[in-house]
Amino acid sequence: MNNFKNFIEENKDQLNSFAKEYVEKLDMPDILKESITYSLVNDGKKIRPLSFLYLLKYYEVDYTNYFDIALAIELVHTYSLVHDDLPEMDNDDYRWGKLTNHKVFGQDLAVLTGDAMLTLAFEVLSESNVKSDLKVRLIKQFANYSGAMGMIAGQVYDVKQKNYNVDADYLRKMHSLKTGRLIELPMDFACLVADKNCDYEDVKEFGKQLGIAYQIKDDILDYYGDFEKIGKLPSDEDMITYLSFYGIEECEELLQKHTENAINIANKLNNGLLVDFANYLLKRDK
Repeated sequence: MNNFKNFIEENKDQLNSFAKEYVEKLDMPDILKESITYSLVNDGKKIRPLSFLYLLKYYEVDYTNYFDIALAIELVHTYSLVHDDLPEMDNDDYRWGKLTNHKVFGQDLAVLTGDAMLTLAFEVLSESNVKSDLKVRLIKQFANYSGAMGMIAGQVYDVKQKNYNVDADYLRKMHSLKTGRLIELPMDFACLVADKNCDYEDVKEFGKQLGIAYQIKDDILDYYGDFEKIGKLPSDEDMITYLSFYGIEECEELLQKHTENAINIANKLNNGLLVDFANYLLKRDK
């Protein structure tokens, strides 16, 4: 069995419990606390925060000391999904096998819930158990990866597709930002926290290649996957995806190509855990 898959199975529940307990102790309106917990504590894959912890283990760091940073990563990822699901964006009714946040709490609170999770992520990171100079660097990277030059830029390209001529380069750029940046982030963070002299250009390219592969796999699962496993219905058919642009056969080829590109970079870095990570994402069924 894939080592990363084992690690997820061993630590996902612990991360969910950590997140629930952290939010529960905060002083905020009960309805907001309920809404945040509803979306944050779920049966999702938790790939981004767990890949951060997984790499710390690889670097022989006690990863159990850094669940707070993992939580910050997941807060940003979950906020992006709560906003993605809104009618103004993807207009999804289900996520993780249950109704999306705005279907339960309303659009107004879903927007505020996403805003709250984003700002809370920076608070969690600012209180993390790392030295001050490293903390500043993590916060800066956090903003860069998740903000207007990273994930949000990709979301803009996604929701404003009709304003542009969508071609293969456009799709790659959109998803390397929207998806790839939050896959790069935990690897970057692991290098920084473990104080390893990582080749950031290689790490960045690994994340870019794997981000594209991840999105292609998502598009395939979104259309062909089993609702009982993926927990959501197909997205808006008016939006251009890898699947609608290329078709299933070419998507399967591209998925293999970008995964192999990522694995080649992982081998160059002599990092077997990143190979496991890439293979896990290639073979996942949800």
